[in-house]
Amino acid sequence: MSTTVLQGAPQTQAVAPALTTPQILKTGLVGIWISTLLLMTAVIAGARSHRDEMKVIGIDSAPSIIHSLRIRTALADMDAHAASESRDVFEDRRKEAVSAIVDAAKNITYKDEREPIEILALGLSTYTAQVQAARDRHDIAAWREAQKIMDDSLLPNADALDKANRNELDKAYEAQKGASRLALTMLILGGLLTGAALISVQIFTAARMRRVVNPFLFLATVGAWIFVVYAGQRYQASDYHLKVAKKDAFESIHSLWQARATAYSANGDLARAALDPAQRTSHEAAFRTRTGKVRGFLADELRNITFEGEEEAARETAKRFDEYQSAKTPAALKDFDDALDKTLQINERAFNEAVNRGYRQDLANFEITAPIWAAAICLLAWLGMRPRIREYSM
Repeated sequence: MSTTVLQGAPQTQAVAPALTTPQILKTGLVGIWISTLLLMTAVIAGARSHRDEMKVIGIDSAPSIIHSLRIRTALADMDAHAASESRDVFEDRRKEAVSAIVDAAKNITYKDEREPIEILALGLSTYTAQVQAARDRHDIAAWREAQKIMDDSLLPNADALDKANRNELDKAYEAQKGASRLALTMLILGGLLTGAALISVQIFTAARMRRVVNPFLFLATVGAWIFVVYAGQRYQASDYHLKVAKKDAFESIHSLWQARATAYSANGDLARAALDPAQRTSHEAAFRTRTGKVRGFLADELRNITFEGEEEAARETAKRFDEYQSAKTPAALKDFDDALDKTLQINERAFNEAVNRGYRQDLANFEITAPIWAAAICLLAWLGMRPRIREYSM
């Protein structure tokens, strides 16, 4: 007997069995856990990103920039007192330069720092020996050779050290803007994903089981929202303190240190003019050029007034420099330096406080608090789902 297959008869399709309610509940719980884990990861990554940027600016780059300007200031004052009858100031400044070079060497972070530091360390010894030879021989040619070492090697490498770190600081600050936006975006996405998982499960349980509110799931949702808002506020606080450290405080610190170093170089030009009358004209021209640069640095500071008492101190600094430029005496230079130091201290306090808060306080211990918070959300979700799952297991 044969069987005839009718053409066009409907074929039976295999249908995948639908998920049962317990399976849906378990899948929802796993989804909540996974989304919470992703949220925790995003929060920790964002916190680390903010701290890393603050470290680059406040701990790696800025101190090395200050070391380079300390070196430059000490070198310039050594040059001004090289031919002085009193050798004490020269020796004190030499020790300051050595100390600043050692400090800079301890804080090497970037490859472009090493060479200038090595040249400064070796060149300072060569310069000191040449100054001693000039003193012994009372020879203007020997003095000019010492000045050549200062102008062609020591000061340019102090500037190179400043530039190497300044470039990294500026790059880090620009990169931080993008990193901050990315961290905030990932935080929001993680929060939305976790919130969507929690709310979806609550809608399902309300529709399927006639329960309007699941207290534990509600608490988990509120906890996730608080967690996201808190992390976002901490990110914003870190961004604010980074801005205070870099734009408000450090830009002023850098301008003031440049003004100090350049003023000491200008004072060295006066000493050279007195020592070498044959080249007085060129040294006096260099003095005028450098004092013009000092005025520019002080103008930069006056355009960046931010903190209480800073404007009064900055204006006093500019006034004292005018007096030094007219008097051209060591006493007038000291008055200028003292006034500058007061302005500098205002900005240094603000810088140190902003770095401390941005690096050590705003996002402190997020590697600990984020997992604890995430675990609490997951636990609340489990407590909310467990009774519903058990209902279908009995």
